[in-house]
Amino acid sequence: MSAIQTTVVLAMTADGKISAVDPKAPRDSDAADQAHVEYQVSLADLVLVGAGTIRAEGVTFTIRNPELLAARKVRGQPPQPITCVVSGSLDLSLDLPFLSQDIERWIFTTRTGLERNSDATSLQKLAELIDLGDTDLDWDRAYTLMAERGIQKVVALGGGSLTASLVQAGRIDDWWLTIWPVIYGGKHAPSPVEGEGFVPNAAPHLQLVETRQVGSELFLHYCTLN
Repeated sequence: MSAIQTTVVLAMTADGKISAVDPKAPRDSDAADQAHVEYQVSLADLVLVGAGTIRAEGVTFTIRNPELLAARKVRGQPPQPITCVVSGSLDLSLDLPFLSQDIERWIFTTRTGLERNSDATSLQKLAELIDLGDTDLDWDRAYTLMAERGIQKVVALGGGSLTASLVQAGRIDDWWLTIWPVIYGGKHAPSPVEGEGFVPNAAPHLQLVETRQVGSELFLHYCTLN
């Protein structure tokens, strides 16, 4: 593990889906889960978001609660954490609303993504593009860079591919999973951790350290066992 604390914050249905088959399908707002995510994000120096998530949602999560903003000021943090989109292919449109939000933006990408994207020069004016390898993202390099820039707390908001790569790299310290009381189904609907998966005797193990219930929702806090 790194000296940087990395927490995954995800919500999923009771059948383990983080979105419906159509990730852009509208979903009713959930006040309890939104407040929970806002609090967790308020603790972060940097938020990691997968490219698929930012393409689906258009914008990154921002803190609005005055008390949380005041707490960040007391801790010497800027109003909003850095948002870092993870996109090895750099497949991001210049018209994404995310690129005009009033936040500091990074994009973790690859040399191949930079070379193949004709908009890379324009993107560089809107976000800091950080090359982390020829074709694959090097998370050791990413964490070294973040440490050099004073990042101490990272919150990863998914999606499944990003979470899988962080699991594979052994970078996740703890998890906050919200369980929505609903069933989405669908064999192609995304799950919290995608990638190639693990066989049982090599699967990462977790320890439950806290549970909370709000109505029919569950908030589960796990730490990753070494």
